[in-house]
Amino acid sequence: MSSKPLIFEFPGIRRDFLHQLPWVTCVVAIFIFLAPNFDFAFMLAWHDGQRLAQLILLAVVLLMLAVAGTATSVAAVWAGLPRAIRYALLTAFALGVMSSFAAALPRWALLECGFFLLLIVLSLSIAANRRALGDRADPLLVLLFFATASAYAFTTCSVYAAMLLVGPAYGQGFDIRELYTSFSNIRFFGHIQTMLLPFLLLPAMWWGTTRARRVLLWSVPAIWWMLVVGSGTRGTWAALLAGVIAAALVGGSAGRRWAKWQGAGLLCGLLCYGVFVVGIPQLLDLPASFLHRTDDIMSLSLREVLWSTGLAYIAQHPWLGVGPMHYAYWATEVAAHPHNALLQWLAEWGAPAGLLLTGVWAAGGISLAAQVRRVAGQGNDQARLFRVALLAALTGASAQAMVDGVLVMPVSQTLLALLVGWAIGMMPSAEGGRVGRRAGRLFLMLVVLCAAAAVAYGVAPEIDRLAERQKNFLAAHGPDTRLFPRFWTLGWIND
Repeated sequence: MSSKPLIFEFPGIRRDFLHQLPWVTCVVAIFIFLAPNFDFAFMLAWHDGQRLAQLILLAVVLLMLAVAGTATSVAAVWAGLPRAIRYALLTAFALGVMSSFAAALPRWALLECGFFLLLIVLSLSIAANRRALGDRADPLLVLLFFATASAYAFTTCSVYAAMLLVGPAYGQGFDIRELYTSFSNIRFFGHIQTMLLPFLLLPAMWWGTTRARRVLLWSVPAIWWMLVVGSGTRGTWAALLAGVIAAALVGGSAGRRWAKWQGAGLLCGLLCYGVFVVGIPQLLDLPASFLHRTDDIMSLSLREVLWSTGLAYIAQHPWLGVGPMHYAYWATEVAAHPHNALLQWLAEWGAPAGLLLTGVWAAGGISLAAQVRRVAGQGNDQARLFRVALLAALTGASAQAMVDGVLVMPVSQTLLALLVGWAIGMMPSAEGGRVGRRAGRLFLMLVVLCAAAAVAYGVAPEIDRLAERQKNFLAAHGPDTRLFPRFWTLGWIND
């Protein structure tokens, strides 16, 4: 009598389902959904809680890479990148390591290098997942973004109702700042708006077949556009405009159609702002506080100081820079980063590494735009609109990174890694690069282990004293001193 292993099977679910599930993307999706909607560490600032959750996310991804099949597929994605891109990245990070050892605080510099390496590995892992699933995964990403935005919109509406119904009983007026939750600074939420808004109208374009569905699917992007209008975050306005221009110029008829829908979304946001933010509080005679920027719309908000400081560092240390993350060590107390990705790389990593990283980013953007243009008249309407939205999101993020800290903040870093990985996974393997499976996997694991060791070495001394460091800093500089985040909420590094 032969015995068979006991296997539980469910109708409609294949036995290899768990093996084929894109686990890395699933873990990233959980983080993206929770980060704007859940307080990861209520005893700490939002920024620190999100950073800790991001570190846990990367640790989980590293454990997944220990699975042979996962590591092999990620190595295959790396091998499929153009050779020039691979060599440029390896050279840039080699220079970054040299800059780190020459910096004043090597531990912090190596932390930045290792962290960026892990984010690149995260992008490659997502690309491997996207390549395995194909176009059928694109609507799932849209649903993730729409669910994330819906949860945030629900919180916004709850806070709004509380301010109108409960606030007057406690002598509280209407303060639009209260509508922006879950981030240490409204501008940090602006980064997320730049990357999510291009996707939020796609459900209405795809599935808005009845009036009830259209109202439901339009409500979330309308609220998000209202928050854009009310935030006063000029970087987000400029970034969204850059994305719309790129989509209209490159995306063909689908791009122009998408741009018209975004214009309609903006008009809905303006209408909601006029009715709910301006009109109703005035009707109820509530004292109101807004974030209008019309009086200083041309102001650089001290960015000229940050940029001139970055240029001075480039002139003083042209080859290896002042060290990764070391803008937060040498700079005056205006900000802990230069609010410009190009200047950040050039000033901290040195001109050679900075130019290589900039070239890689530019080459990737050009390749994505070329692919969107090439397939503008091919495939179904859903696939074309998705590619247009992805191009707009990455174009907007790139533009905003030139005036803000998109490359610095934990949620925007992770979301950017997700979008970049998705774009890589959509593109054909550039050279059909081949490496031995064992050799490629060993190289990948060596890089990942070195990066993980650098991050652990940089983070371990800080984990249990984040609140203490911040308390000591405020005690020395005054309780009203403004904190400027970098890796942690207290962005300055000094030990």
